[in-house]
Amino acid sequence: MRIALVTHYMPPHTGGIEQVAALLSRIYADAGHEVHWVACADPERPGRGAQDGLALVRLRAFNGLESRFAMPFPIPLPGAYAEIDRAVRGAEVVHLHDCLYPTSIAADAAAHRHGRPTLVTQHVAMVSFGGGLVDPVLFGAYRTVGRRVLRHARTVAFVSESVREWFTRHVDHSLHGETVANAVDLARFHFPTRDERNRARATLGIAVDDRVVLFAGRLVPKKNVRALVAALAGGSAQLVVVGDGPERDALGPLGGRALHIPRLPHERMPEAYAAADLFALPSVGEGLPLSLIEALASGLRVVVSRDPSFDALADCDGIVRSEVDPAALHDTIEDLLGEDLATRERRAAASRAWAEARYGLESFRRRYLGLIEAAAS
Repeated sequence: MRIALVTHYMPPHTGGIEQVAALLSRIYADAGHEVHWVACADPERPGRGAQDGLALVRLRAFNGLESRFAMPFPIPLPGAYAEIDRAVRGAEVVHLHDCLYPTSIAADAAAHRHGRPTLVTQHVAMVSFGGGLVDPVLFGAYRTVGRRVLRHARTVAFVSESVREWFTRHVDHSLHGETVANAVDLARFHFPTRDERNRARATLGIAVDDRVVLFAGRLVPKKNVRALVAALAGGSAQLVVVGDGPERDALGPLGGRALHIPRLPHERMPEAYAAADLFALPSVGEGLPLSLIEALASGLRVVVSRDPSFDALADCDGIVRSEVDPAALHDTIEDLLGEDLATRERRAAASRAWAEARYGLESFRRRYLGLIEAAAS
């Protein structure tokens, strides 16, 4: 079967959707399908190519929103739409990622025009930008353009129950969908040995006895990095930040206790988890962040916000939820860092067990191969 996989970006551009799509492209190809991956070009140059048995089409696009606001929302330039149409027309099924990206909207229109079935993976629900005109416009876009893309799909795969609940409540209660959680390679992301931990810390320039809190993600307001920095300002823990964005200046108050790594190749992310004592993600409006799954698989204790997007994780003993204000975050993090060895080991084991039970590759592979076959039939 020939599959057109359409995303906003592809690696080496960093992001969770890109990594999930890369995993799916490999799963489809290994199952004998012909994969044509179409996405906007950044940081690579536009053009056609091949890599590891995949046909890659990188589109010309305007990426100014990301460079200025760290908003990964590329807009294909006019010639790119013909490339999208060509890829969709030649496919037997089209797999789209998120319903509001211009690449997804264009590919959906082409699929509808050429009678090609679509499968949509919906990674996130609506994220509030604080009111004003932006929130009503975004909500309206989900209720119109986004709903059309989702309604055209044979099936929508929501990455979490919270994402599914938002769309069925606010966009369309009749959507044909199911929940398929993201997955990680549980062999790559694992409990680090003492030697692996020490090597990772040496590589990153972290002392063996430092108390280390890790954050991985885009430095944008919804991640609440400023609150995390304020929470750590009164203590002695070091913050390691993997990712970049307009909120990078928030790290300033920590001075030398903040290690900022704007870009770390995904294959090196196990080093970051191995070097940390706990993982903090006090964000709102998430789907199921890949960094969170990787942290759990690596046996890290995790601090998240009380945002509804994390409700499904409430029963995991390795996860502690906190209010986002700096005082509450400070107390939560200090309590975790101060836990005795037996409690730390219990929580770490719970994190790993949670990941093993829910985010393994085999179930993910089986579910998506079934969905893609069903969409094509």
